[in-house]
Amino acid sequence: MILEGKRVVETSVGRSPDDMMKVFSRVKSGVPGFDDLVSGGFNEGTVNTVTGGSGTGKTVFATQFIYYGVQNGEKCMIITPSESSESLKREIYSSFRWDLWKMEDQNMLSVVDVTDPTLRLQKSIDVDPVEFLMNFRKLVERKIKEEKPKRVFIDDLMAFFTAVESPFKVRSLADDLFGTLRAGGVTSVITIGTAFGMNQMLEYGADSCTILKRELIGNTLVRSIHIMKMRGSKISNSIRVLDISDDGMVVSALSPYP
Repeated sequence: MILEGKRVVETSVGRSPDDMMKVFSRVKSGVPGFDDLVSGGFNEGTVNTVTGGSGTGKTVFATQFIYYGVQNGEKCMIITPSESSESLKREIYSSFRWDLWKMEDQNMLSVVDVTDPTLRLQKSIDVDPVEFLMNFRKLVERKIKEEKPKRVFIDDLMAFFTAVESPFKVRSLADDLFGTLRAGGVTSVITIGTAFGMNQMLEYGADSCTILKRELIGNTLVRSIHIMKMRGSKISNSIRVLDISDDGMVVSALSPYP
């Protein structure tokens, strides 16, 4: 197996071209150390969830995935269903000096702010959550067709899925959304919080699940990362330290445990 640009190309004696066409191309995460855990990166065209509690680094991971794509000439999209996109841009620029405004001006990044009242999809107790999620899926489908991004980051949807009473509807709506992303040919990262305890419903339908944690070990607060699953790929079973600095996120070779 060799690395070539943003993809992993598998080489094996005796493999026919037809066999090679059956193997996923890889999309680099842009997070140093992460791709080593998943045999070279995300499978192209798949839905990948990143789950964690507050402060574990979910948004940093997903934004770094987008930033790396733009820096390597890929058109990208960020969809913010629960947080104002302007707040996200300021947070990211203040922390890492990653200029999402500039990326938009260069037509390399599209930002879809669902909280914008002009989209009529903002959070409201007057909006039926099932109707919201159905409209949201249609919006995602339309925006992908219009903008044709290679990478998509969708911010936390958990609050909206929690408002859906039927577990069957949650699964069905999640599957519809994930199917739309796969059909659009994009490689997507969706962040999921754990506050409402329904993250497993979304993780089940995803192609890969990455778990971020923040825990007290001795007298030190440590962030960690591990891969719960990745369909069609070998993954590392180890838990690694996750470091965040002014330059972004890095997966360490160290374990958080003594």
